[in-house]
Amino acid sequence: MPNTSSHPPSTIYPTQLLFLQDGISVTATILTPDATTGGTNTSNAIDPDIEHNGIIVTLYLHRHAEKNVINPTMIQLLNEALDVIESHDLLANTNNKSLILTGLSPPTRTTTTESTTAPSSPTPHGKFFSNGLDLEWMLQSSSSSSASETPSMIQNYNSQILARILTLPFRTVAAIHGHCIGAGLFLALACDYRIMRTERGYIQWPEARLGMRLTKGFAELSKAKIVAWRQYSDGVRGDVTTTTTMRLDRNVLREGIFTAKKYTPSEAFECGIVDSLCSVEELYQHAFQWAVDGLPESGGMKLEYFDPKAYSMMKMEMYTDAYRALKFGSVEDLPYSRI
Repeated sequence: MPNTSSHPPSTIYPTQLLFLQDGISVTATILTPDATTGGTNTSNAIDPDIEHNGIIVTLYLHRHAEKNVINPTMIQLLNEALDVIESHDLLANTNNKSLILTGLSPPTRTTTTESTTAPSSPTPHGKFFSNGLDLEWMLQSSSSSSASETPSMIQNYNSQILARILTLPFRTVAAIHGHCIGAGLFLALACDYRIMRTERGYIQWPEARLGMRLTKGFAELSKAKIVAWRQYSDGVRGDVTTTTTMRLDRNVLREGIFTAKKYTPSEAFECGIVDSLCSVEELYQHAFQWAVDGLPESGGMKLEYFDPKAYSMMKMEMYTDAYRALKFGSVEDLPYSRI
């Protein structure tokens, strides 16, 4: 669990907008030693050599009118945003960083990459973290050409976005404020940790309902990330319920995938799909603290000889089948084909 006292919500750190295009934003919050409490901190572009105790990068998906669906435009925007995260001078000069990926709307700020503002709390506009694949685009694509462009689009999403996020060389945290469905769920599963609001939203593998298969990349990613421990009562004797224990439940994917069950936040937590729950008002700050605790050099881990390349390779080793299926597999591979 995160140490919620080390970086209180009232602490104001300089934040620079690094990317903003068509509903996708990237900000970098610099944990400077001289941070203020309360008020607003505004300055010019941050010096890449500034002294700091870590950087928290936030990737905002706020294409709310489209419910953050996955289509070629979204894939291109995410690719460009990830390019910025991997190459911007402010981020390329340090290994001490973490990433938050969220469907919250970014705070109101000057819309230029040459300005900075305080990281005030993002707002929960829209009901969707992501509504999955853009079914309308898929239907139009299949009707407007002899060969559907959908397989190519999904393959690009798998190889260019999911495989990339899965193996980023730093901690990644998904902050889920609303419905998280299909390809949107896989975006959250590609992150190391998932935090969800308590009041609303559901998580779903919708493929059985839509008459679709998973594809090997989506299937392997699900198997790699869902390991559930559920609470079970050992039984009842008269009026006394015996002890409640936590047991490994191997049926979560069977239930979720084959029935297209809609998991409420509490059910998703009990099933191990998400790692933590909190109110929507606390969602970003909760995710922020998990990101801070994952900073390799100044967070809770204190990894003395941290090597980002080795860290990325460890993720490949942990999630080998998922990474290979996403990065190198074809969505048209037969379901029983080798990875």
